[in-house]
Amino acid sequence: MEALDRKIKSARGPFEMKSEIIDDEEEEEDDDDDFSAGEETALECYATPLDDEDCPVDEYVIFKEVLLNLQRCDPAFYGTLTNVLNEEQRKSVQEIFTLADQRKEAALSKEIQKRGGFEFRQQAVPSSFNFGSGLPPAFS
Repeated sequence: MEALDRKIKSARGPFEMKSEIIDDEEEEEDDDDDFSAGEETALECYATPLDDEDCPVDEYVIFKEVLLNLQRCDPAFYGTLTNVLNEEQRKSVQEIFTLADQRKEAALSKEIQKRGGFEFRQQAVPSSFNFGSGLPPAFS
């Protein structure tokens, strides 16, 4: 740290730089106490284009499609990948597949909603009903 401090102080540049070494061992030990299990980690706070609400790419759907295509196109390699999974891991993969199906259906539903919903064709509706004729209805 001292070498870095000397380097910063000896550097000449268009900006003024200052450095200071603080030796506070007590503060370093307490750093872990500042993190709570309920807080997000730095990686979880990092947003990517995949996190956007309107992103057309769904990583769960792609994962499922890749695995299913691998199973279909190269069953031996698929078996090598999946045979080492324990029961809990197999259950997790199945849950991811279920989530992928749900997300795919939700995206489809959202797309239909954006287009104004389902379009129903106008059917001819009888102008009058006769419920007392006593004859069963005729089906064609």
